[in-house]
Amino acid sequence: MTAASHDTETPDSPADPPVATAAVVRDVLVVLAAFLVAAVAVGLVWPQLVEPVTVTRTEAGLSTGEVALSHQFDQDAWYSLLGGGTALVLGVLLTLWRRTREIATLVVVVLGALLAAWVSSVIGTAVGPEPAEVVLADAEVGTTAPEHVEVTADSAYLAWPLGAVLGSVVVLWAPSRRGEQEQPPRG
Repeated sequence: MTAASHDTETPDSPADPPVATAAVVRDVLVVLAAFLVAAVAVGLVWPQLVEPVTVTRTEAGLSTGEVALSHQFDQDAWYSLLGGGTALVLGVLLTLWRRTREIATLVVVVLGALLAAWVSSVIGTAVGPEPAEVVLADAEVGTTAPEHVEVTADSAYLAWPLGAVLGSVVVLWAPSRRGEQEQPPRG
């Protein structure tokens, strides 16, 4: 056996087992797939829960009343609640499932959450109503239409990664179920 082949077969220390590349790739794909499935579900549910802003065709163009503008906050609030809650649950479950390499798991969970934030927004906007500008382009004065559903506050996109990090951190700070927790001193 050559020195080079000996180095690749022996782990650096007993605490660092060799990394099976196929297993790591599989785990990354499972985490990303879980977040993508969740993002599609949130993207489909989100526009159904939102009461869209109502836009009216006037002689001057398109108009939105003050009360209707409050529904714009409703869009971001529902998006944040659904995304953050879903990411929190996924952060807990995926970190419990793959707790052996904490930092790698946390990084992949955050990346999955960032991807899910974008995907859910795109899907939700696509399945919601068409933009009022399009619907009311040739409409008569007084005609109304719902505005399309979209994330209007960029900070709402942070709900996914913040929820995922919170879920992962709760698991990582909790005592391990494998008996790694400190035993009380005897005597």
